[in-house]
Amino acid sequence: MIKIENDKRRYFDKNGIEIKEGDKIILSEGGKPLEVYLCADGQLGLDATNPAWIKSGRAEPCEYGLYPLTLEDTQYAVVVGNTSATENG
Repeated sequence: MIKIENDKRRYFDKNGIEIKEGDKIILSEGGKPLEVYLCADGQLGLDATNPAWIKSGRAEPCEYGLYPLTLEDTQYAVVVGNTSATENG
């Protein structure tokens, strides 16, 4: 879910946990945790850079941009291992 309050977006996973910059989310059962970044326009997003390139040193995280989180992403997302996991929206 994405809520807009005072012209600011707030993102929530499928369990109602708020997603914040720096959190890790999983988008599918058995999926790998993905770090959430703050985009320049204030949206939250995921790294668009090929993870193999980052691991090999060919690219830096976020070098190839960010994919903004969509409403559909939030319907499947589960927040894992973060400080906001105790908050509800």
